[in-house]
Amino acid sequence: MSSQKTIRITDWVFDDQDRAKKHAALVVLRGAEIGRNFRLRKQTTTVGRGEDVDIRLPDDGASREHARIERDTPGGGDTRFVIRDLGSTNRTFVNGDVIESVTLRDGDKIRVGDTILKFVVLDSIEVSFHEEIRDRITYDQLTGLLTKESLYMAFERELARCVRYDYPLSVLMMDLDRFKSVNDTHGHLMGSHVLSEVGRIIRRAVRLEDVSARYGGEEFVTYLAETDTAGARAAAERVRASMEAHEFVLDDVAIRVTISIGIATAPGHGSSVKELVGAADRALYKAKETGRNRVCLAEAAG
Repeated sequence: MSSQKTIRITDWVFDDQDRAKKHAALVVLRGAEIGRNFRLRKQTTTVGRGEDVDIRLPDDGASREHARIERDTPGGGDTRFVIRDLGSTNRTFVNGDVIESVTLRDGDKIRVGDTILKFVVLDSIEVSFHEEIRDRITYDQLTGLLTKESLYMAFERELARCVRYDYPLSVLMMDLDRFKSVNDTHGHLMGSHVLSEVGRIIRRAVRLEDVSARYGGEEFVTYLAETDTAGARAAAERVRASMEAHEFVLDDVAIRVTISIGIATAPGHGSSVKELVGAADRALYKAKETGRNRVCLAEAAG
């Protein structure tokens, strides 16, 4: 993964007609309110599941007052935001590490219970964009994953951020092997059961901050921000191995289903969502053609 870069939070004024002000915010990457952004306007902002906190999360894993974010401008210089754990039961994590207090940097990922929040610095247009995403986010009812359309909205924004700061980003295209035979042999109830279980398997196999969707039929997609090819291959292998080991049971009938996966990583395999999805899809086709139940990497672009 790329090293993080510190972003200065200042007001940018271009002219009287075009004024852009940077806003610090927390964006929900994973949780009941995925896509929502919370502006950090106050001097102190408390996060938790209690009724009196500033950012209330519907998450049983969060303490009533879980963490506090303090806005500070030392010596009149650049504004910084410090997050402090408030003695929470399940602790506060930043980028996977347990913290007592730490200064946040643009792109840092905060885990509170089972909710993942990303600390971001947005301009006014980006604030409106995140609000629009939140209003349009939808889930696939069968798998519990995002719909294809919702994932694409978030994917476009995350890819733009990774390109801007020179971070890698990877995408996994996944397809169940011989799924038609499951429906033909065991019926559509078993097929629906398998799909719903696959959604759960994928969520458990990838990181909390990774974003997954049902792409259509028995095909799934996950994007992994700030993740290079090696990290994506490890994630894909966890999904593949979890599928191979899982027994799908319905009405005393037990079956096994495997999955094939293609990987593409920006910038080596493309610099747009369309290019990356296309490259990962071609790698998926290769995985199918070479025996299924395997992970294949896309070929380098151009």
